Amino acid sequence: MVKEMKDIVLSQEYKFGEDYKKFTVTTQRSVGDGRSSVKVTDATIYDGPDAGITIHNPVSYFSGLCEEGLLSGLVPDGKTALEVLENLCQRGFSEKYSNAPEDVHARLAHEIEVIKQKGMVGGFLIIQDFIKYARSKNIMISPGSGALPGCLVSYCLGITRIDPIKENLSFERFLNIEKETQSYCIRIDAEKGGKPLIFDYLSEKYGSGMPELLEMLEVSIKEWVELSIVKDTLENISGSKGERIDLAGIDEDDPAVFDHLLSGDTEGIFFFDKNDPHSYSTWWHLDDNGKWHEYHEPLVAKNADLYEAIRPKNMDELMAAIALDRPLPEEHVGKYLHNIKNPQNITYECQVLGAILATTYGCVIYQEQLMRILQDIGGFSPEKSDLCRRDLSKRMQSTLEEWREDFVNGATSSKIIGTDTANAIFNELWDAARCSFNKSHVAAFSLMIYEMAWLKVHYRSEFMEAVEKYRGKKSDI
Repeated sequence: MVKEMKDIVLSQEYKFGEDYKKFTVTTQRSVGDGRSSVKVTDATIYDGPDAGITIHNPVSYFSGLCEEGLLSGLVPDGKTALEVLENLCQRGFSEKYSNAPEDVHARLAHEIEVIKQKGMVGGFLIIQDFIKYARSKNIMISPGSGALPGCLVSYCLGITRIDPIKENLSFERFLNIEKETQSYCIRIDAEKGGKPLIFDYLSEKYGSGMPELLEMLEVSIKEWVELSIVKDTLENISGSKGERIDLAGIDEDDPAVFDHLLSGDTEGIFFFDKNDPHSYSTWWHLDDNGKWHEYHEPLVAKNADLYEAIRPKNMDELMAAIALDRPLPEEHVGKYLHNIKNPQNITYECQVLGAILATTYGCVIYQEQLMRILQDIGGFSPEKSDLCRRDLSKRMQSTLEEWREDFVNGATSSKIIGTDTANAIFNELWDAARCSFNKSHVAAFSLMIYEMAWLKVHYRSEFMEAVEKYRGKKSDI
């Protein structure tokens, strides 16, 4: 048995605050029976001078740890980490898609290839492993967060619960092979009290420094009160009625649920309970001296008139209402409100545009829609459409005309539309880009809202018992 200790300092660019955030990582390597294993014994933020080896890309460093033996408990002898990931994905794919077309199979293969090229195979296996553990211990996990629900691999691994094919979500919005990747930028939401249990599991299996190492990789685990309310409601139902409810199997088109969200009787329901909000959103403000400041505000619906005007009747309309409930130009919101009331008057410059914008009544509300228009009309690759989306959203005048030329040339060369129409559509994309929202995030957000409302409608006493238990408690920020 051979043991080796190694200290490595990693410098990571930090978006807000100081220029660099440094971590010192200590690992223990063991070799036995011809096989190497690695445990992370310590990983802490480090303020001293650089020592040992300095690495500026945490993802690459972590990929190396995985190759050296960090995954010894996940990857059997004779197998590679990639083979294990592929097998797990294929198993999940078969369970979720019985007769998927070839392009969906191709998308899964493409995502796995990108994850491999990015050096993130090991990270996905470890995230899948601790979420599988959490669910085996009845720890409630959210449907997803941020851009991650757009990843088919995550859906097949059981990390997320949003079907990216059904919702037309984009993998490249989460991970783009043409952009440098220095962190995973993944947030996992768990019930209150779930985080230390997950950390205990990670520490035992991968070493006590593993939870801190995840922070370095920007894989965060947050505790949400709303998930505790859902879990306790399900347990209350089981205890009082002997029923075991699988939220994945409930009807997502229940008119009573959508009516309830407009009734004003929304106490306890995520985002709609203004009197006792548990969760907060984080914003950053740049002051006149160029300093960034962090502030928080309750994560609640702000524009009651908007929901009354839209009166959501399905998940698409609920998602749109939530995406539009932000400080946006009046004309952007007004177009959707007009179109939803007058769908017979909606016109499109071409049939392709109609197919992309049908569920949002002719309006570009989501970043993923903008990307699809760039791809299906302008001939952009998914990766290129994400880069263009980013520039348009940031109002980058320096690249505007270059993107316009590419879009017009692509649209006219395929004879989908003429030059004038292509320019008009691109102008609409420029206007919509600053207002567009990440649909992957709002889809997971909306599913949590719907599930809580469904539980309140059908099991009110059990739901309200759970709400009372967590009154005044706050989620992680």
